[in-house]
Amino acid sequence: MTAEQFLNSIRGLDCEITALDNERVRMTERRRDLLDQAENIGAALSGVSVRHGISSKTENIGIQLADLPVDITKRLNEYQRRINRQIDLLVDRKQVALDTIERIEDARCRALLTLRYINGYKWVTIGDLMGYTDTYLRDDLKIQALAAFTTLWQNYRQKPTDIFAKQG
Repeated sequence: MTAEQFLNSIRGLDCEITALDNERVRMTERRRDLLDQAENIGAALSGVSVRHGISSKTENIGIQLADLPVDITKRLNEYQRRINRQIDLLVDRKQVALDTIERIEDARCRALLTLRYINGYKWVTIGDLMGYTDTYLRDDLKIQALAAFTTLWQNYRQKPTDIFAKQG
């Protein structure tokens, strides 16, 4: 993994965590809807005694509503575990990146690397914040910043750590 790939993996992890969390929220809302449906059916049937065959629609709906929230809860827990693992990896990688970035002498390079790879800003936004064109940032300053980062980052690769072996 190159230094630039490492920095891009931070941005990728951020996006992946956001996507996983969006799916977790969607599933939570679906679970809530199912529980509300079950409650409404229960309230509608309160005090009513109905005799029917085993394969009736009412029974099938009841079974589905009973099983789905449990299944969704299991899936929600798995999503949360995946999100937590990715957050741990993201925190580790960001710490390495920040430790490396803070050792770069040129403040412009530090700002560019932090804004782009740690904070995830777009080139146009970084240009506005730093007072440069996005073309200059992408074509010139980025090359300087990555060169400085790569030199210092190599020291971390020599240390015994598994941050670089973990897949994002």
